Amino acid sequence: MAWIATTRRIRVLVPLVLLMLVGVLLTVIVTAAPRKPPAMLGASGSLEGGLGRINGVIPLEVDDWRPPTDTAALAGPPAQEMHRVRILVEFTAMEKDGITFDPSLYSVSALGSGTWQPVWAAPGPALVKQGESIDATLVFELPDRAVDLFLEVPGSAGLSLGAGHHRPK
Repeated sequence: MAWIATTRRIRVLVPLVLLMLVGVLLTVIVTAAPRKPPAMLGASGSLEGGLGRINGVIPLEVDDWRPPTDTAALAGPPAQEMHRVRILVEFTAMEKDGITFDPSLYSVSALGSGTWQPVWAAPGPALVKQGESIDATLVFELPDRAVDLFLEVPGSAGLSLGAGHHRPK
C-alpha cells in the first residue's frame, strides 16, 4: 500500500515541478531586457561618456595598408577562411568624465558565431577629455563568411560593421 501512495505522489510531483520550471523559464524570457540594436555603420552611437562612430571598415586585401611599425601579429597571412579588416572609429567625449579608450576592451561579435579580439590597434589606451575626439584604428581577423557583425564598445549597444568587411571576390 505504501508503494501505491508513493507512486501517486510522484505522479503529482513530477508535473508540478515541470510546470514550475516552465513558469520560471517564461518569467526569465519575458522580463529579460531586450538588447538594443547596434548603431548602423556611419551613424553615431551612444556610449559611456560620449559618442562613437565607425568611419570605415576596410579589408586589408583591398588597400594593402600596413601599420606604421612592423608587428608580428600582421607579418604572416590570416588564418584559413579568415580575412583582416581595419576598422576606423571616432570617439567624441561629451560627458565631464570623458571617454576611457582601451583597445583591449573592444571586440567584434557575430550573432551566435563568436567574438574576436583586435590583432592590432592604435592609439594605445587613452583618456578622451570632454569636447575632444580621438580617431582609432582597430585591426581584426574575421571569418570570411561571417555576417551581422558589430563592434562591441564598452558602455554601448555596439556599432554595426555593415557588409563592407566581406572579402572581395
